[in-house]
Amino acid sequence: TLDGLDHLGSLGPEYQAIMFLRKEAGSGSAVLEAVGRDYSSFGRISGSTGVPTILGWPGHELQWRGSNELFDERELVVQHIYQTLDSAEAQNLLDMYSVDYVYVGVREREVYGTDGLIKFSEFMDRVFSNNGVEIYKTRAESSLPVQRTQSR
Repeated sequence: TLDGLDHLGSLGPEYQAIMFLRKEAGSGSAVLEAVGRDYSSFGRISGSTGVPTILGWPGHELQWRGSNELFDERELVVQHIYQTLDSAEAQNLLDMYSVDYVYVGVREREVYGTDGLIKFSEFMDRVFSNNGVEIYKTRAESSLPVQRTQSR
């Protein structure tokens, strides 16, 4: 197949989340997802939707930009947003980078743990949920009900 996402399975939660963001995210949207190794499954959400993220593959950015000056602190910012227990601090950082969607899946839980994830429901709406994959959206613009699906 020519579908680069075929290996995810069209009924899988990550595939469904990508399709959801493709449909619902506006042209000015940004999504937060885990930062990780180059040429890995990290950055898949942003790369598969066209919705920008704070940072996907640091080495790839360095390769193209020749310097990490423009993004050096971003990996730590992403880590802090996922791990902080302070809702206001997370919200301020998301606002600073104009992020309106937060993706929480397997990679985010493995890299950042689960302790800081509950805070997203305090200031965002969960607009997608499917077998451990969740997407939160800022409340100011959110009017979508939670889309719940189950993989087979």
